[in-house]
Amino acid sequence: MVPRLEILSFEQSSRMVDVFTASAVQSFTDTPTPFALSDSASEPSTVVLIDGQKISLSNYSDDQLERLHFDQELAFAAAISESPKNSQQRVETIRHAYQTVCNILDEISLRSGNSGMLSMGMDARYTRLVLEILSRQRKKSVGDGIFEVGFGSGLLLRAASEAGYRVAGLEVAPQLLQSARQILPANCHDGLLLGDFRNVDLERHQGRYSLVYWNDVFEHIPVDEISDYLVRIRSLLAPGGKLLTITPNWHMRPSDVTCVFKPPRTEAIGFHLKEYTLREVNQLLVAAGFSRVQTPTYISRKRIWMPSVGDCTLVKTVFEPMLEWLPFKAAVQCCRRFGFNCTLATN
Repeated sequence: MVPRLEILSFEQSSRMVDVFTASAVQSFTDTPTPFALSDSASEPSTVVLIDGQKISLSNYSDDQLERLHFDQELAFAAAISESPKNSQQRVETIRHAYQTVCNILDEISLRSGNSGMLSMGMDARYTRLVLEILSRQRKKSVGDGIFEVGFGSGLLLRAASEAGYRVAGLEVAPQLLQSARQILPANCHDGLLLGDFRNVDLERHQGRYSLVYWNDVFEHIPVDEISDYLVRIRSLLAPGGKLLTITPNWHMRPSDVTCVFKPPRTEAIGFHLKEYTLREVNQLLVAAGFSRVQTPTYISRKRIWMPSVGDCTLVKTVFEPMLEWLPFKAAVQCCRRFGFNCTLATN
């Protein structure tokens, strides 16, 4: 689940892996595509660019590879945004985009000596918060377990499963589905779905869950589709169920590959198709039918503190524009420490 950076180290560029992760949540798994992606899949160092040109990444220096990543992600992001909603063109463009960019990121990772499961956006604080919410929901007899939209390699679902909760979720990348199946017990596999969240069959999942979780997915969804996602997510929740959303706040912009070559407070133009303010996220959640939206009271280095009574979300949205008056680094710290990138909505 997160984005990429400057002639950067792998630790930095892995931030961008979120991009791919769990999420641009558009399924391209069952749709034929005109691009020769199956060929590149068998040759990890080969990718098909947006113009259809097939290249070998081994011919690129590290700096050239970073620039290729930047250029391709920006071009694909523009093509996704400009494609018509619900069109075959959008489905094919997203499929092509994430295949190409993920292969580039894989190459960057391999050159840096990093390999293994993608943990996109994972943070021990998120895992702890999820388990705390699930525990409270169980005590209230609200729903049954967690559904994760964009589960990546399944690390959070594994933690929830090991804690005794029913787990399920959806991914768009077959390789991530396979990774999740490898670390989750067999009795969880039936709940791991692959496809387009808006169209996949969720009948047996509706109204069951105490918590739906998505991390660094919201900002990857085309703007004209986000409301569809939120309405469908609500359908998965039992009465009183919660939706936990982690998404980079607009005042921290840009949080995707744009930050590689562009200065702070530049609009994101990579796979973060839109980075939202807290006010915008709150408005979308309320419009989708959620009855209450909370934000953390404080986020320390080890824990996310959610209010037990009351909430300051509305106060935050009133004062949020003032973040632009602060030096950029101070605004970022404010967003991180006071949870402007985290919402907990109640069905």
